[in-house]
Amino acid sequence: MNQEDLWRSFPTTATEFEAMFPDEKACRRYLVEVRWGGRPRCGKCDHDRVWELTNGRFECRQCGHQTSVTAGTVLHKTRKPLRMWFRAIWEMSVRKNGISAKELQRILGFGSYETAWTWMHKLRRCTRREGRDRLDDDVQVDETYVGRRCRTHGRGTSKALILIAAERGGRTRLEHGLSLKETDMAGFFLRNIAPSATVTTDSLQSYSQRAVAPRSHHRVNLKQLDIKNEDPLHQCHRVANLLKRWLLGTYHGSASRKHLAAYLDEYAFRFNRRKTRGVGRIAARLIQQAVAVRPITYRTIVHSPVAP
Repeated sequence: MNQEDLWRSFPTTATEFEAMFPDEKACRRYLVEVRWGGRPRCGKCDHDRVWELTNGRFECRQCGHQTSVTAGTVLHKTRKPLRMWFRAIWEMSVRKNGISAKELQRILGFGSYETAWTWMHKLRRCTRREGRDRLDDDVQVDETYVGRRCRTHGRGTSKALILIAAERGGRTRLEHGLSLKETDMAGFFLRNIAPSATVTTDSLQSYSQRAVAPRSHHRVNLKQLDIKNEDPLHQCHRVANLLKRWLLGTYHGSASRKHLAAYLDEYAFRFNRRKTRGVGRIAARLIQQAVAVRPITYRTIVHSPVAP
């Protein structure tokens, strides 16, 4: 069964989910399909002639190396049941506004908040796919600010800078920006927007032709427009407003600046799949990413936050 078939056959309701994954064996079998297409391979020599041991590992007939279905993935060396991980992915994916670590702790019965927090951040690393396509066609770019209330508003505030790129009616990309300097903006365009795109921005000097090049650039002066009736950056403004509501409603505004990039990846993952039919399919995508992302520890999460 290929990846698309797995995605389409994934449960779409909680009842179907419980029926499809009643035990560890079912979860392990599904991960084997997702990771290896149903044919386990050796993690050392990549040989496909292996046999399954009673402990659930696979032993290579060629080199004798033993491999588990979670080895080398974000679930590497987990001591918790796979069924608990599947439930965490389900809860995180199918809820419209996500779930906080405190709520996940309560649902899964974790003994500590730290465990739930670590799981959430591991799964957030899975929401960002390596090698993803950059935004193209008609792309709007703007910035917003999030954080605690302060006396200064807009540009010049002490709040965290968020750079937003959004296709008209399509995908979005978000980054925790360091500054509005031309060099930083050029890096944001390079990472997130295809050279063939047409970019619309406001008249801020940071959105210079040198930063945007070689993309076509359309600059607008919002002060001269009635944005209630004519908003050329409406998609960015929509993303910014929904992002702030999400951070405040789900995380009560407590997303730290140090880990803000991870929360932005989670939000973009949700927003870009808002039109997906069947909420369970979002969970299926997250499981696919979970076996594709390399292992990450609590120490790494704490000391090496997500970078652009």
